[in-house]
Amino acid sequence: MRNLAPRLIFLAVLAGGLLLWAQWRRPRDLALEVDLTSALPGEIAEVDVVVRRSGNALSRHDVRYGASGAPGTLQLIVHASPGNAEVETTLIYAGKPARRSVEQVRLQAEATATVRSRY
Repeated sequence: MRNLAPRLIFLAVLAGGLLLWAQWRRPRDLALEVDLTSALPGEIAEVDVVVRRSGNALSRHDVRYGASGAPGTLQLIVHASPGNAEVETTLIYAGKPARRSVEQVRLQAEATATVRSRY
């Protein structure tokens, strides 16, 4: 019985650590905001946002707006585990060449990650 108690304590600590680690790595719905306020109203006809981590795509959002143009900010949900990610934003203008920008962000469950697109 004396040798059984340390083994049970070790197994309990190991199981608790594994459960805690699995909870931290579990995919969640994380908020991402793309700031388009520096563009003129009606200027952007389409927005393509790709979120990557280590070269693997986590999410892609391609939205077409037409003549009214894109809103000032885009609210996106990315289903992934928290951590650093690369956000590639391609802005397609009506009658102009498209512009692409890449930015590093930290996706967190507690806060909204913000990407300011460069024009």
